[in-house]
Amino acid sequence: MVSRIACMRFSIFMLHISIYTTTLITLSEAKSHAQMLKFHELVKKLKARSSLDVVPPLDSSDAELFGINSPFSIPPFETLAPAPLPEKTPPFCVNAPFTPKPPSPTAPSPIIYTPLPPPPPPSKPNFPVQSPSPSIPESISSPPAYSPVPNPPEYVPSPPSNNPGPPYYGPSPPKLVPSPPIYLPPLVFPPPTVPPPPPRKGSQLAQWCVAKPTVPDPIIQEAMDYACGSGADCKSIQSNGSCYQPDTLVAHASYAFNSYWQKSKIGGGTCDFGGTAILVTVDPSFDECQFIYN
Repeated sequence: MVSRIACMRFSIFMLHISIYTTTLITLSEAKSHAQMLKFHELVKKLKARSSLDVVPPLDSSDAELFGINSPFSIPPFETLAPAPLPEKTPPFCVNAPFTPKPPSPTAPSPIIYTPLPPPPPPSKPNFPVQSPSPSIPESISSPPAYSPVPNPPEYVPSPPSNNPGPPYYGPSPPKLVPSPPIYLPPLVFPPPTVPPPPPRKGSQLAQWCVAKPTVPDPIIQEAMDYACGSGADCKSIQSNGSCYQPDTLVAHASYAFNSYWQKSKIGGGTCDFGGTAILVTVDPSFDECQFIYN
């Protein structure tokens, strides 16, 4: 901002100097032109009075014009010897009255004035072309007052706020393990006091109670133990019995179920055993193993 103001002041100062110089040149040219006109008028006066003997005194202005310091100063006139006066010439006196001379028979040659060349145009001062000063931005972002230096973070290990307690091993909730279904033993009713009617003879009425092959083995084993403990003939399915072979749980249970049902069906026993037995109309006997039929 300060350099811009200084540049503007210098430009205004140089402009004033150029105007003042132009004015001085114009005034000097006008003055020289006026002095030139006075010189021509004086020449005219001198030529007009050259025919007179009396030389008028010069004006003060003419003296200044042709002074030593004037640019139009001329050398002094050389004094001539007095010419012989003719006989009819009147006596010379200082303050004699002016008598015009008769015009000379020869006309004076006209004075030829050569026109002065026009004054040269005022030369303008050549100032060095100043390159425009670079504009200074009005607002300059000032540097920050302080530059924060990132300090390394200090990590102070603090004691843990929560002290871990001892692990708690509480009794976990019992898992529900599906237990095998409990089959109620078959109801054994006492034999009726009235003798039952004789059974019909025929193949359509012959039935045997055997184990279901689709029931899981643990359930069949439990039902077979119940039948053997309730009066069924289980000696034949022992290792030395006639129905031991085939040695399968379904074959042994079928023999025990049939033995128990054949003895208890007169008293109302059923071939159920908790859903593990079924009635069949085909005799399951084979070889030496004969299933009881009553």
